[in-house]
Amino acid sequence: HRDLHSFPTRRSSDLGNPTARSGKALRRIDQALASLRRRGVSASFMPTRPDGRTVRAVFEAIDSTRVDTVISLGGDGTFAEVAKGVLAAGRRVPMAFIPSGTANDQGRSFGISASPDAIEENLDIVLEGHQVRLDVGRIQAIDEGGETTHRDLFFDSAGFGLQPDILWRRNRDRSLVAQVPVLRRLYTNQAVYAGATVQEVLRTVVDPVKFTAEVTTPDGNTTRFTGLTDLVVNATPVYGGWWVPTPRTETSDGLMELMGIAGRRDMLMTSIKNIQEVGIPIPDNQLLGSPAVREIQDRAFDIELYRPRGDDDITSQLDGEQWVRGNHFRVDVWAQALPLIIRKGWTPPWKAAPPLTDR
Repeated sequence: HRDLHSFPTRRSSDLGNPTARSGKALRRIDQALASLRRRGVSASFMPTRPDGRTVRAVFEAIDSTRVDTVISLGGDGTFAEVAKGVLAAGRRVPMAFIPSGTANDQGRSFGISASPDAIEENLDIVLEGHQVRLDVGRIQAIDEGGETTHRDLFFDSAGFGLQPDILWRRNRDRSLVAQVPVLRRLYTNQAVYAGATVQEVLRTVVDPVKFTAEVTTPDGNTTRFTGLTDLVVNATPVYGGWWVPTPRTETSDGLMELMGIAGRRDMLMTSIKNIQEVGIPIPDNQLLGSPAVREIQDRAFDIELYRPRGDDDITSQLDGEQWVRGNHFRVDVWAQALPLIIRKGWTPPWKAAPPLTDR
């Protein structure tokens, strides 16, 4: 369920999934292509590829054609796949995006709307061409012998703990639902996600998920976080669709913010804000507990995670997609790596808000 376009300012190649979201994506793709052509922009279309092959499709399109700009149309996961393709290409071209996902962390971080009615406005932003250089997160999963087992990039966030647990359960439940025709008709993606959230909330009451993290920065200082429900490394300010856990986050300063979250309320509300729409009651506030956020900022983090039992691997997510389980991860910043087209002159509303962090 991902959509991707790539257009250049005067010549382009596009990627997308026209069948995603019951045809809604196809209508947005057609609208965007028609508008670009009316504006004198040469635009072409290619569908996204399954199993991670979109990344190759993007960089091959850049290297084999005269594409000037790549535009993704889709959610935060699509943004990540397209951006990886841009960074893998033999020549650097700017990337733009038309968000259409539910969380839309990237769009909200840069004041770009995911509304279907905002297509023309978003294309105005694209063609104006105002660029920033976006910091990119690089992450490795490390085994007991100190060897790297997995590596990847992220552009929005990397997270460990309860929020990834919900994603893992959602994806498992979605696979099961897809196998039963009656359930396929009854459950939407949103309903499956809401159900997974409630199940994880209830599970944490009887089977506490809290863990400890030891985070070492390049200067050799180690910070110990205890009693965490989640650990998040943010590359862009908005997390979970609406929450800005650290308003001082900048997107091009060569630094990322790592947050240890000990309270359930803020993290869970990012997941269940739409649960009432599918008829599932939100748990009592007392069940969720009160927020507690601690933050450190640096250019790299060595992260070791522990649960009381000592034998539990902890789930992770990158840009809202499940990644790997583990207990040792390394994150560093690829400073100002991605040329990204955003709205010119936009001032984030949270810059005037008081910080939520306990430093």
